[in-house]
Amino acid sequence: MAMSSSDEPISWFSAPNLRGTWDIIVSCVLTLTICVWSALHLNVPVEGSTLLQRNFRRTRWIILGIFAPEVVVSSAFAQYLTARWLRREILEDSKYRKANGIDLSPSLEQQLQEWSITQCYFAVMGGVTIQASDALFDSSPRLSFTPEGIRLLSFLGRLPQIREAQIQDKSKADGLAKTLVIIQAGWMIIQTIARLAQHLPVTLLEINTIGHVLCALVLYLLWWSKPLEIKDPLILSREDWMDPIVSMMWMCSPISANKDDEISEMRCMKYTPPVLRRTSTVPAITVEGEDDDPGPLRSHETHFSIGSRAIGDPLKFIGPLGDFHPGSLVRSRSPTPFDHHVNYKIKKEELKTAPEHEIFFQLQEPHHALHHGREYCRRAFKDCLKHDALSEFAIQRWRLANPTVDDLFNQCERRPKYMDYYFTTSSLGLFVGETRYIDTHVQNYLGLSYLGSVNVHKDHLKSVLAFAAAAYGALHIAAWNEYFPSKAERILWITSSVAIGSSGVFFWLLFFIKQSSEALDVFGTRLGRHRALHLVARYVLFPLFVLARMYLVVEGFVSLRRAPKAIYKTPEWTEFFPHL
Repeated sequence: MAMSSSDEPISWFSAPNLRGTWDIIVSCVLTLTICVWSALHLNVPVEGSTLLQRNFRRTRWIILGIFAPEVVVSSAFAQYLTARWLRREILEDSKYRKANGIDLSPSLEQQLQEWSITQCYFAVMGGVTIQASDALFDSSPRLSFTPEGIRLLSFLGRLPQIREAQIQDKSKADGLAKTLVIIQAGWMIIQTIARLAQHLPVTLLEINTIGHVLCALVLYLLWWSKPLEIKDPLILSREDWMDPIVSMMWMCSPISANKDDEISEMRCMKYTPPVLRRTSTVPAITVEGEDDDPGPLRSHETHFSIGSRAIGDPLKFIGPLGDFHPGSLVRSRSPTPFDHHVNYKIKKEELKTAPEHEIFFQLQEPHHALHHGREYCRRAFKDCLKHDALSEFAIQRWRLANPTVDDLFNQCERRPKYMDYYFTTSSLGLFVGETRYIDTHVQNYLGLSYLGSVNVHKDHLKSVLAFAAAAYGALHIAAWNEYFPSKAERILWITSSVAIGSSGVFFWLLFFIKQSSEALDVFGTRLGRHRALHLVARYVLFPLFVLARMYLVVEGFVSLRRAPKAIYKTPEWTEFFPHL
């Protein structure tokens, strides 16, 4: 039987080089969802969180990744910097102990040598926890060690023994799955490059998707070693040395602060080194320049520890005392990356002690490392009678923290460069730095204030945020010559792209102005400065940037209602890879 021309066999038949509107939407939405969903490596959730709560948390971050991907990238970069910093510090502790012949148990020595970047990421994400003792807390909460807390344990020679295999067993990370997603994202980029090479138009939706794909690839690079989807952290087995260290960590951390005044348990405690303690009386407090200053104001000088929350706001250490003279606060320039030196004046009127702290004058003895004094009680408000009595748990934490602070001071004396890291020196005395060592959980976003705690220069994060925002905005600006259904949509697209591209630089300048205003009285008073910056950022800039981001995403879909016919053509791949 003779074949018709339509049934004649052929060796090669190319698919039609066309696509439909639905194909474009499905391809972009699928790629966007897969990239954002799979690239997110969130921290360990709060204890007792439900599946619904965890999914809601992930959904919020997905929405953030769709509308503000550079924020997610900057958070990932902050975690990357923190993990690298922690690993570097742990290895430095190991080298110091080996160089000085300090004896370690075999298991501890192995841990100090072999903490990998994955183990450090596990600490950064709040994977190392401890069940608090009943003797320290009334509810025995589960506390997460922050990266700074893990670093302190390493500094004191108490680094927990955690095998990387334990972490990998908890992690849901799959290298093959990540590779497949990267291939999918790469295919999207290759298609776009091919269209540009053959002078085919690219839809606004595809341009927006490419921006998120590039951010997702950066997230994969930064989070490649970070464990994925860890629901339950590793709870350390209880040992005798834990309670004293946890007590000191709690007293220093913001978690111990009173919810009304944000004053931690450690802030009112002056530390006296062993060599200066008297044998019969509690050490007296001397104030430099007190006898030489005849005026109504006493001059003081404080050098905050690197981890202190007072670096950004000196009043967090000085305290909102009625005797404080805010107009005399002067922040001097520091040669270090952290401007943590401040001069200020306090009126000579007698300072009072908060009623609940009077108990320390009955309990503290000369051998105690931490003493309470009337000259530096940070809770001496006019309305201090509203404060609750000090609990027995707080008193017990104070008792247990004393030897730990001595141990920390002795370690710093052996390694002097860490003295400024862990202690605040002031004309009022020597104080333990208020650093976030423990918390109920570790936040996913490690902002500028946290990077200051881990001794990572905050300008690095500012620069990454500015660069990511500029790159994201520049990608959308590049589409200004593409087809738009109307002239108004083109103008709005370009305006939104420029706003997003400049947002990172603008906020970088805003941070700079805020820091500079600590030294220069830009807005008249400190309260006025912060209030003005806060109002401008919250009610003007933030809504504009949100609208700009929403417009770019929505316009990508809306613009498909009318588009040139050429967008439905697909690249001729035979022009790149001709078949035989």
